[in-house]
Amino acid sequence: MRNKVVARLCLGVVILEMIVILLSWISGSIAPLGWFNNPFLGESIRWMFRNMMSVMASDWLVAVLLVAVSYGGLKGSGLADAIRSLSPSGGKAKRQLMYRERMGLRTAAAMSMIFLLFLIVLLFLPESLLLSVTGSVYGSPLYFATFPLLCLWATFVSVVYGIIRGTYDSVTKVFNSFFDGISRFSPYILLVMLVLHCYSVIKMLIR
Repeated sequence: MRNKVVARLCLGVVILEMIVILLSWISGSIAPLGWFNNPFLGESIRWMFRNMMSVMASDWLVAVLLVAVSYGGLKGSGLADAIRSLSPSGGKAKRQLMYRERMGLRTAAAMSMIFLLFLIVLLFLPESLLLSVTGSVYGSPLYFATFPLLCLWATFVSVVYGIIRGTYDSVTKVFNSFFDGISRFSPYILLVMLVLHCYSVIKMLIR
């Protein structure tokens, strides 16, 4: 069901891009100095060939890949299921955790506290390197790195939990969980790539 919806969205984005290109061609032919550039002129064609890769090299695509890797780690290590078991609304998923699972959760919680304290210390140090020029968090290196840091933290903690629990007894299993996460998010990765390309083409065609 999920893949079916994403497939239709991908098709919709492709059709939208084709319609915009067609309308731009018609508009550019009728009114060369109008709102739209002609997509079949030399300048437009050169732009499309030159920027075919760069239009998809976006922070959004990197963000989806980071989420996919983090999801694979959390799911493959069993950390996501363990956290769900602790939830009061766990329902059928709620169960008694084993000793190694409890140890893994305690270690993950301790590592999270250390990580948080480390960031707080860096923030409140004199002339903190993580604050902006005006001394605020907004626009600072920490502001831009918050999302990647959370994904990397989730990935690292899930690996540690998986090792303690015994889920990961080889490097291959660790990376297999990451690959599974990317595989599960592959429809969204393709959708993001198509949306980025469509957006860039529309931006180029509209004057």
